[in-house]
Amino acid sequence: MKKLLVATHNLGKLVEIKKTLTDLSLEVIGLSSLSSVNLDFSELSKIDVQETGSTFSENAQLKAKFFSTKTNLLTVADDSGLMVEALNGFPGVSSNRWHCGTDHDRNAALLEKMNGANSRAASFITVLCLSDPVNKQEHFFEGEVRGTIADDIMGDEGFGYDPIFIPDGYQQTFAQLGVEVKNELSHRSKALIKLKKHLETLD
Repeated sequence: MKKLLVATHNLGKLVEIKKTLTDLSLEVIGLSSLSSVNLDFSELSKIDVQETGSTFSENAQLKAKFFSTKTNLLTVADDSGLMVEALNGFPGVSSNRWHCGTDHDRNAALLEKMNGANSRAASFITVLCLSDPVNKQEHFFEGEVRGTIADDIMGDEGFGYDPIFIPDGYQQTFAQLGVEVKNELSHRSKALIKLKKHLETLD
């Protein structure tokens, strides 16, 4: 069975991708399973590719292309982030890196930046890059969910900016709505559905 490498150390992300692609004739594996494919790949599984791109697409491509070239496996990688309208798209590609500390610390710091903002509109973006080592091509799949930034940190489920992001059509944050609802609405889910449709066209 053909393998699809998911270039992530995040187990939750791997599980979500496996669930979406479960009925395809692909064996979906994560970086932690590389040594079972080839013992020479054991060191690769420990590598974190630096996200030096200026866009989500560039960062996803950096990771996907690196691992597909090294392993000769069909590889998918993603980059995601929060874009706040009043902050000109900030934090964007720096969503996980712009402020030291915990997710709670970042949420509190972002809310402070939003003080006095006329608009609280925001969107979560995910870009998946599929790198094919055989034909040396990359394909991109984007997902977006629009919403607003809450006035306070609310909810205990999820991670990242979930406690301050209210998706359009709802009155609660992702962290209050819970994982199942979030996964139905999420930016990553939308991108994964597009990826799945593409994979279905491959031999």
